[in-house]
Amino acid sequence: MNWMRDNRLLLLFAAVVLTTLGAVGLGIVGVVATVGALLGGGAVVQTVAGFLLGTLLLVGVDIVFSVALVRALARRASVPKSQRVADGLARLEAVVPPLASFSLSDVFAPPEPTVEERHEALTRRYVEGELSEAEYERELRTLLDEDEDPGREPQDAAGIETDLSRTTATDAEYEPARE
Repeated sequence: MNWMRDNRLLLLFAAVVLTTLGAVGLGIVGVVATVGALLGGGAVVQTVAGFLLGTLLLVGVDIVFSVALVRALARRASVPKSQRVADGLARLEAVVPPLASFSLSDVFAPPEPTVEERHEALTRRYVEGELSEAEYERELRTLLDEDEDPGREPQDAAGIETDLSRTTATDAEYEPARE
């Protein structure tokens, strides 16, 4: 069963190709048989009905496999994220209100960065010298305030430890020795 799941797209594609070829082939054989029945004086209605029913059945199965293949491909497709495209679609949705129901701008918008990603970017900016220590701590407090749980009571600015002001146990142990 794992093999079938792993090769689902290939199997669906093969099924679409085979049912399409079968429907076309059965249709051609049906036309030849009908012409033969007309020229030979056979039962034309029975010949046409049999081949037409078989062809329609194969076309129906082909449509089912085609829809399944397109659906499987659409699930695997990834939509590229771009803020520029999202902004353009948002403007278009504002101009053409019926488009807003599709919310395409949300589909193309990149995800909001997580608190961890924003903290890493803030630390990187500080390390590269873009921010002073005071600016870094202020922005870090803002970031921590945004991340707070609503049920938790807020910390005051003095209670927030940053990477710069945090002391480790080893620092505290060696502090008296330096004096």
